[in-house]
Amino acid sequence: MKIKFSLTSKVSYPLVFMCVSSVSTQLMAQTEPQLSAEERACMSLRFDDFSKLERGEAATNVIESSFVKGYQMNATESEWAYKHSRLMGAPIPRSQTQLPDHCLVKGYVSPTIRFELRLPARAVWNQKYLLNACMGFCGDVSPYPPMAGIVRHYATMSHDGGHTAYGFDGKWARNNQQLKIDFAYRANHVVAVAAKAIIEKFYHTQPQYSFITGCSKGGHAGVMAAKRYPNDFDGVIARGPTVNYTDVNLVNCMDNARAVLNDRNEPILSSQEIPMIASAVMSACDHKDGLVDGVISDPRLCDFDPQTLACEAGKVSNCLSKQQVEAVKALYAPSKNAQDDIIYGGLPYGSEPEWVGWVTPLLPQLQPFAYYAATEYLKYLAYPEALDVDYDWWDFSYQDEKENLKEISQIIDADDPDLRQFKESGGKMIVLHGWSDAAIPAYATIDWYENVETFMHGHHQEVRDFARLFLLPGVVHCGIDGPGNSTYDAIGALEAWLIGGVAPDSLLTQKENDQGEVIKEQPAYPYPIQAVYKGKGDPTKATSFHAGFLK
Repeated sequence: MKIKFSLTSKVSYPLVFMCVSSVSTQLMAQTEPQLSAEERACMSLRFDDFSKLERGEAATNVIESSFVKGYQMNATESEWAYKHSRLMGAPIPRSQTQLPDHCLVKGYVSPTIRFELRLPARAVWNQKYLLNACMGFCGDVSPYPPMAGIVRHYATMSHDGGHTAYGFDGKWARNNQQLKIDFAYRANHVVAVAAKAIIEKFYHTQPQYSFITGCSKGGHAGVMAAKRYPNDFDGVIARGPTVNYTDVNLVNCMDNARAVLNDRNEPILSSQEIPMIASAVMSACDHKDGLVDGVISDPRLCDFDPQTLACEAGKVSNCLSKQQVEAVKALYAPSKNAQDDIIYGGLPYGSEPEWVGWVTPLLPQLQPFAYYAATEYLKYLAYPEALDVDYDWWDFSYQDEKENLKEISQIIDADDPDLRQFKESGGKMIVLHGWSDAAIPAYATIDWYENVETFMHGHHQEVRDFARLFLLPGVVHCGIDGPGNSTYDAIGALEAWLIGGVAPDSLLTQKENDQGEVIKEQPAYPYPIQAVYKGKGDPTKATSFHAGFLK
């Protein structure tokens, strides 16, 4: 087909453009594969109007939607999808490289909450929605959790918490109340509203069940959602949750940073001392659980004294100076108020493998993570107006400032024990915390869970009917590299409980080698029950343990 025209032609330019466009469309239809109805539905999401969600309070814009077929993950994507699947409690095989065909949706919820949503092809979708809540101080839309989630056929979403940041960067919150609120709780609610609307548009049906999962701040998100928005999610998986978020940063991280830095902000401990400390702790306490396996099953049974590592007169290597001994003692000791009441538990014995980074710098030009978490929260999040740029963090006193911190605590802390509405909605929650967590000691989660138990019992309800806590020996904070078993199918257990009515009386945990092969199994039981070695049998097999209490 040929179209002839000249500048002197009487045909108007718009009409000529329309003709050429029409011809182009016809030619593309002849040369490109015909799109399926599903692919067209995916691509059209970017043109749909989601501005009226919650009367505009959850106004959403899809800026990209494309149907992805036969996607092969590269080595980096495969590695991180595998790792995130463990943090999510929804493990996928180590060898997984191919993603199911899916609709990839990117967009934002007003004002600035960016998200990524992957929707499995209609033929394989399991009718469920899974939100992976961001961790740390958020600030990034990670593609890896949605990649992991769609392998198990969940419509899976991640988001950035409402701002752009990296690591423990709090500058985005400076004098910005809206961003603090989004980060604290609103983001997880409105992205769920957006996701369900997009899901309905694409699949022509709402998800039958919705879940939220995450670690650290992501674990906090699930607990917060259960309190503030009890109908948003049917199931919650919360690992290493920063439930009392203000205390996490301004008591736990603050005290740990002060323990390991001198008054010139120079490190007292270095990464070179950590293996020596870890080895001494393990030698003193590994056997306490009846099994010498490189894992301390209950740090509360450990009685290690850091003084045993003090340098003798004339010795300067393979030992700790007096200042270093005091620093280590301070790390293990609980934080107390002026009345000598414990307000936050110390680092557990057995958490030493994670001290590099959290309490000693990864690189000479850096400070420990605990320092950044404490000081960035203090400067930019803790108060309605940011502190003076020259404020000295050593001048901060939690005891003196507790009243002034009430405003941010009411916004961001998720430690309210009243979860009656979540229970009445039929919701179920699995909480997990690693005993080797060097960022958020498990003691805080135990205290919160016991407070929930006391509150619910006082209202003639039992916490175990809807929420169960599992303590995982040797498992670190939001990682899979500790000595413990960090693979477990929490979402499978949650679904069996929620849908099938089978409560999780135990959870099979596994440790894998670098090839993804299972090399150890052990059951975990709902708190306060513990896995106890029978005294005989292969200690790498779950059948060699029974439910009981370590003594």
